[in-house]
Amino acid sequence: MEQRGSGGARLAISQAALPDDLAEAVVSSAATLGETLVVRSSSILEGGGEWSGAFTSYLDLSPEETPVGVRGCWASAFTVHTLERYEATGIDPGSAPMAVLIQPALTPDFGGVARLVDGEVSVIGVVGSPVPLVQGWDPGLHAQVTAEGVVKGEAAVSTIGESVVRSVAETLLAADRRIGANTCEWAVVGGNVTLLQLGRVEPREKSTLAVPEAFSRPEIGEAARLVRRYPGPLGEELVLPWALANTGGFLDDAEPADTDPREALLAAVQQSRALIAEVWGGRKADSLDEAAAAVRGLRGDEPLTAVRALESLRPADVERGRSILSLLARVRLAMVEMGAVGRPDQAWHLTSREISDVIRAGRAKEMRSRIGFDRWEPFDAAVVVAQGQEAQGVAAASGIGVGRLCFVDDPTTALSFRPRDVVVGLRPTPKLAPLLWDASALITTGGGPAAHLFESARALAIPAITSVDLEGILGTDLATASGTFSIAVDGNDGRLWAMPW
Repeated sequence: MEQRGSGGARLAISQAALPDDLAEAVVSSAATLGETLVVRSSSILEGGGEWSGAFTSYLDLSPEETPVGVRGCWASAFTVHTLERYEATGIDPGSAPMAVLIQPALTPDFGGVARLVDGEVSVIGVVGSPVPLVQGWDPGLHAQVTAEGVVKGEAAVSTIGESVVRSVAETLLAADRRIGANTCEWAVVGGNVTLLQLGRVEPREKSTLAVPEAFSRPEIGEAARLVRRYPGPLGEELVLPWALANTGGFLDDAEPADTDPREALLAAVQQSRALIAEVWGGRKADSLDEAAAAVRGLRGDEPLTAVRALESLRPADVERGRSILSLLARVRLAMVEMGAVGRPDQAWHLTSREISDVIRAGRAKEMRSRIGFDRWEPFDAAVVVAQGQEAQGVAAASGIGVGRLCFVDDPTTALSFRPRDVVVGLRPTPKLAPLLWDASALITTGGGPAAHLFESARALAIPAITSVDLEGILGTDLATASGTFSIAVDGNDGRLWAMPW
């Protein structure tokens, strides 16, 4: 029976025998390297850290078993998680050839990773093979070698040894001088350092998060809740200018109106503009300008000025507001049906003109599957920091991010992920990597910053934290909290804050 899908591709490759002459050449050449070998992938994609850990390696093979490892490496290009990475980056799997390396196996006394940042080398290691470390199961022992040559990290030094830490740091510094590498994976056998992998991650300027005192006010928090619920150009144009007049009154989802999408959009625009004029108490054109200025001001340097303007408004009529939301729910559903977005919540990030063009054409030219940075995120981050509960973890990738908490424990829970969510996992395992391209931040409660997943996060400029007791500040388990909390992440120093979504 013909096998289809990614599983069929993997099965076909892994079961296909190498040509006899190639298999014989592989076995005979491998035998010259020793009795215990490693077979690993060498894809053109692996020059970028975002692909770290994507493909499979095979350890402890005999020369006779190397053809099986070769087929397995090729087949790993068709795992579900790897194909998801291809989809996220828009790369055709057939356009990324893969070579296979066969190398002598090492039995490390110690192994780990190291990074060079601002003249200081961070060394993270474990006893034995580095595999549990880079796969996210072991947090490792941490040490630093300063630019002046001072070694820090008592636990790492007492277990791994100061001489090993120094040797790893000196080796990475030499690699930096010769080829510009600032990251490496290493192993120590018999006191000698072996570089297993070298790479370079471009240093990222550390962002800062200034939080004025005004952001601790309850009315700012209520405004943030509305901004989260009705984000993007569509929400900013047709909902926020009137909904912000009575925060908290329009947070329930509305059922889609039973009408034609074209009529629904036209009615939503007309009703929204009329309600804005009523709320702002002026002529329609003037009210639209005033409302737009206040909404912009809310995310500016002096949000309290905008809040005071909003406080003077007439409350919006709840039933008329719900009518607009019902019309927009129909429009957003139509955008899914016409292939403009993958799910209704993504339609908030389209403009009314873009939606009109799609409806007029009857279908979208292409689907918008990624959202990208939203201009409200700095505002929302400041609110969550000012009003949320704080927890301390271990910094794994620098930057500031904010979004809805999305707990991902298995492929089923991954379906609840929305672009710009904060991905939360128990450990930094490779299965989370396909979500990083659209995430605003990454948190894991276990593991350590040496995992390949965090290397991908750093390459993609996704802030990340590990080893944090998130449930402790949420007051509930992660599965229950998923989708109901907003999380702000400071990957520069490993802190996060949480407040109800």
